[in-house]
Amino acid sequence: MHRLISLLILSASLILVGGNPNVSLAQDRAKEASMRAAQDYLKHGLILAGEGRYDNAVESFRKALAINPNWPEALSLLGSALNKVGNDREAEEALRKAVALKPDYGEGWYHLGEFLEERGKKPEAQEAFRKAKQFAK
Repeated sequence: MHRLISLLILSASLILVGGNPNVSLAQDRAKEASMRAAQDYLKHGLILAGEGRYDNAVESFRKALAINPNWPEALSLLGSALNKVGNDREAEEALRKAVALKPDYGEGWYHLGEFLEERGKKPEAQEAFRKAKQFAK
């Protein structure tokens, strides 16, 4: 009886710490589905931005970032869309966070440079454009 209880405790422990391959597989599938959803939101945001529907694009980019908050490309696109709707403070935050997360992100530096140039911050914009050129792929 004591041995049976020990086996049950051991089995339960293995399941709780990831010993069950079905749990791990389900978690992997859920993560993949979430990432696909984030990519779909990003693509939808790009379509909306291309149509000039920047308010709606902002919503789609935010949904992508709700799933993957540290996604530099989504942050950069969000910042650009926020800029188009006149939300300068949030736009700058998103653009700066994008290049902080991925310092070699040429396109992100370019979007930041455009934003800064529009605000008359020429030296800072020139530095961002220099980095954009340096990291262009």
